[in-house]
Amino acid sequence: MELLGERPVWSMSGAEMLTALDALQAELTRIQVRRLELLAGLDANGHAKDIGARDTVHLLSMRHRLDPVDACRDLRLATALHKYPTVKSALGPSPSSHAARGLVLNQAQAEAIVSALEKVPAMVPVEDLQVAEEEMVKAAAQLAPGDLRKLGTEVRKRLDTDGPQPDDDDAALSRETLWLKKADQGVTFGGYLAGENAELLETLIFAGAKPHKTPDGSPDPRTRGNRQADALTAILTTAAATGTAVPGHGGIKPHITVTIDLEDLKRATGRGDLVHGDSLSAAAVRRLACDCGVIPIVLGSNSEPLDVGTEQRFVTPAMRQALNTRDKGCLICSAPPAMTEAHHIIHWSNGGPTSLDNLVLLCKRDHIATHQGHWKIHLHNGRPVATRPTWADPDPPPPQLLQTG
Repeated sequence: MELLGERPVWSMSGAEMLTALDALQAELTRIQVRRLELLAGLDANGHAKDIGARDTVHLLSMRHRLDPVDACRDLRLATALHKYPTVKSALGPSPSSHAARGLVLNQAQAEAIVSALEKVPAMVPVEDLQVAEEEMVKAAAQLAPGDLRKLGTEVRKRLDTDGPQPDDDDAALSRETLWLKKADQGVTFGGYLAGENAELLETLIFAGAKPHKTPDGSPDPRTRGNRQADALTAILTTAAATGTAVPGHGGIKPHITVTIDLEDLKRATGRGDLVHGDSLSAAAVRRLACDCGVIPIVLGSNSEPLDVGTEQRFVTPAMRQALNTRDKGCLICSAPPAMTEAHHIIHWSNGGPTSLDNLVLLCKRDHIATHQGHWKIHLHNGRPVATRPTWADPDPPPPQLLQTG
């Protein structure tokens, strides 16, 4: 199919546009199937490690600029497809009986079916699993991926009639997870807790979210969601106040750090920068300063924290604080400061000083990769810059894809 040089959209009728979209969708599906085949083969032969990547997901996310979670999801589907022949034969245009009847899956539908079947307990007979697979593929003729995921939940319940073992606490705990995602001026989050951890969370949130009448006797104007958010914030504030609720890192206890110009702080103008990328108004910073310790960090002309002046081998708490402020996490993957280590750009044993102009924050994996020579780091205008490894740059597209027809 010609990738470039199609008719201009303005010259097409509605019916022609729809026909062209149908053709493009079929071509996209064919390309996605081919991509899954290549992903499975690449992962099987271990080529990612051969060229210096940590694994196939690391290679994909770096080379094609993908979020690791998306690369991991695609690879998981690619490596599991061989176990589900009905899904595989229906995934994309093919001469199979499914395709002949119009039962052609797209990648998102296939992922929904496979991810559901992968969660079926191993003791379920293979014959039952095959029937479930065939029925879900048939249902995909009418159902979108979200509906297929719901169907997958029902299928698992029917196949696993005994349900989870009531005393299988370890299995439930192993599924615990928490995710955080950056949002406009904040974060969205979710996850799963099991057993006593779930009970603890519910107990603390429910206790702190009770409605309270206003001073004039009116009902609490906050919604239930507002009250529960306030309860969680109160819990976090109380935990942070102890300084021992979670371990410190680099000699620094967990706390909020704000970098702001001193004159802006005095005038309550401008904004202060937070470690994780957001900002607060100067007025909010002044409010925090009323009840929090203030750690002054002097910035240079290029907004870089100045050297704290030490010749010792290990990074001091003050120096670590300056690194957190400047780098805001791992230079390479942006992991938060609590997950990072201070790396000497010129190694200490080779005469490199323990000073800010020779230090950078790296997570453990990227720290190891840097010592192995997979990353080159230098400072430019007082800020660290990493040079990507050669395997992270994709090859140029074949000449035929560049033709304009």
